[in-house]
Amino acid sequence: MRSVHRLLSCLIGGALLMISVRAHCQKIQLPPVMRARLANGIRLVIMEYHRAPTLTVRAVFAGGERLDPPQKDGATSLMTQLLKKGTEKHTAPEIAEAIDYLGGSLEIGADDERCTASLDILAKDTNAGMDLLAEVIKHPTFPSEELDRERNLEVSSLQSIGEDPGRVANYVLTGTMYAGHPYGREASISSLKSITREDVLSTYQSSFSPDRMIIVAVGDFKAAEMASSLKARFGDWASSGAAPAPTPPVPPRSASYVLIDKPDATQTQVRFARIGFARTSPDYYAAQLANTVLGGGFTSRLVDEVRVNKSLTYNIGSYFSCEKAGGLFEVSTFTKIETTRALLDTVKTVLAKTAQAGITRAEYNKARGYLAGQFAVHVETPEALAGELASMAFYGLPDNYLETYLPRLRAVTLPEVNRIAKTYFGPNALSAVLVGPAGKITSQLKGEGNFDVRPVSAVAR
Repeated sequence: MRSVHRLLSCLIGGALLMISVRAHCQKIQLPPVMRARLANGIRLVIMEYHRAPTLTVRAVFAGGERLDPPQKDGATSLMTQLLKKGTEKHTAPEIAEAIDYLGGSLEIGADDERCTASLDILAKDTNAGMDLLAEVIKHPTFPSEELDRERNLEVSSLQSIGEDPGRVANYVLTGTMYAGHPYGREASISSLKSITREDVLSTYQSSFSPDRMIIVAVGDFKAAEMASSLKARFGDWASSGAAPAPTPPVPPRSASYVLIDKPDATQTQVRFARIGFARTSPDYYAAQLANTVLGGGFTSRLVDEVRVNKSLTYNIGSYFSCEKAGGLFEVSTFTKIETTRALLDTVKTVLAKTAQAGITRAEYNKARGYLAGQFAVHVETPEALAGELASMAFYGLPDNYLETYLPRLRAVTLPEVNRIAKTYFGPNALSAVLVGPAGKITSQLKGEGNFDVRPVSAVAR
């Protein structure tokens, strides 16, 4: 149910996005951004982008899956899927046909902290696309038959989750690391079956309100005209009630170990994780550099040692995921059943070495260059710019975040990066989730911790 799913104030001009790469630095020059707030609380973020005849809109509502009613995990995700399944004017087939006719896309989903509607169309179809977006956001009807259909699809998907060990590992990891916190709420078969139309409607009313809404528009238009267009379609929308309380901070937790017994598995899925930090943490930039060296790139230490040197896996990576109230540091991989212990030992050795000895000056310089280049390429499209602008507004990042990303990255020192490595990469503090045949794995886990063994048939029930 989790979708997965991660920017400026001045006069509007016709400037094009410019990225100049010099010998040792990149400079990001972006079109200006217009920011405004409508009387009902909607925040507008508008950027002219004339390099392509397109319009990209991201409408973001603060709240997300953390606001699911008690014992109704999955209600918010179901609600967002149903927004396109019927309005006061059109049926689900008619909405789908309208989107197809425009040759664009309209996607709506939810994650822990927000619901997002994404519209991508040609600029010539701006009025029709914006009308459709406003209609599904403001006037959904949540037909009972559509709810039954979508709920049955989600239940069926969870009933078959055991067929995908990687999905099982991710599901269990979320519940393990965020146990007792709103981020740990995951839809289950029982919770989905209990969701009624009244639950969906109340979830919509508590989540979709203009005072919690951010609209980002990037495309081939005049900023003043786009602002007027958005005001005409959303300016008369009344707020639905008090805003939800902020998410409590994710608390620290001691390491725990879970083994999901899947007797017919041919590989062992492995996840290591520990509690990380929120998106606005000052550790963010240094962590991106440290993680790039550890497991965030094709030439990272984990890839070199676990995949290239020892051939224990085809794929391994490490990540920092950051939300408003906290996040995770995670290592994700898999291996043959008979090499489970070898993989665990090798990963832990790399983590321990990186935490204790840090990274080298050469690795630090290489990671800075890699991240700078990746960022410069990333912000070349209107879709990426809209996503970054939406994230900036949602997380409360500085208006000049995009323009100052590279200087901030270059300002991170090697000691700061090594402090991150020492703080987060030590293997003894990491929780572990394994998915595989317990009968063949348990004997390899001596000394690895006291694993809680659960049957795969119990997952998501």
